[in-house]
Amino acid sequence: MDKELRALGLEDKEVKIYLACLANDASTPTQVAKLTGLKRATVYFYLERLKEKRLIEWEVHKARKHISPIPPHKGLKRYIAKKQEEVNRSENLVKQLLTHIEKVAHEKTSGSKVYHYEGEEGIRFAIDKLLSSRKVIYWIGSMELFIAAVGGEEEWHKMFTVRRLELGTVTRGITDRRILKYPRFSEMKDGRRNFRFLKEDFDIPALLGIFGDSICFFSLQKKEARVVLIENALMAQMLKFFFDSLWASLPEE
Repeated sequence: MDKELRALGLEDKEVKIYLACLANDASTPTQVAKLTGLKRATVYFYLERLKEKRLIEWEVHKARKHISPIPPHKGLKRYIAKKQEEVNRSENLVKQLLTHIEKVAHEKTSGSKVYHYEGEEGIRFAIDKLLSSRKVIYWIGSMELFIAAVGGEEEWHKMFTVRRLELGTVTRGITDRRILKYPRFSEMKDGRRNFRFLKEDFDIPALLGIFGDSICFFSLQKKEARVVLIENALMAQMLKFFFDSLWASLPEE
């Protein structure tokens, strides 16, 4: 019987204590210690383990524990059922872990990166990414968002327009006609800058930029600029498709 109990996962001392409890119904930890030759502290420890495994129960009378072993045909079935529950939980955890690992591996191989910034630092970071890519910049939104976020027309001109002109970066924007109030930002020269205009003003305090394999979202909430930049080729291709569709639907000036 010892061998079979060990095969079920019980440790040597657990087997010894469990068999002692079966042989001496309603015994106390002190009696179990005498029968097994184990220290009382050790007996208490393994009695807790056996109780967790649903093989024994106890009651306390006058500050003493009186052990009641559960009949083996019932106790061992409960023990096996508990082990099966643990196996099922482990299997579910493994499935979740594998799903997570596969997701991480996919993200790693796809080279996706996400950046999140707030304030002027975020705008400067995004501008550096936009211009250093040396790709055509496609954008949808209101230029007034940037002008307000950086503190005025002059600051935006220094931060973006001057550098863009030096690099010869091409931009294509879908916006409203309020941009025409700013000649430095709305003149269409040499094919380096072009616009298509929406019928209504774009009053949402947000802007979407697409360049190369990246997309960038800008927003202004409670006068605080927020930037989320995602480097993901598939996302960029999808949004570029939507941009091209909208661009084609708007009249050319």
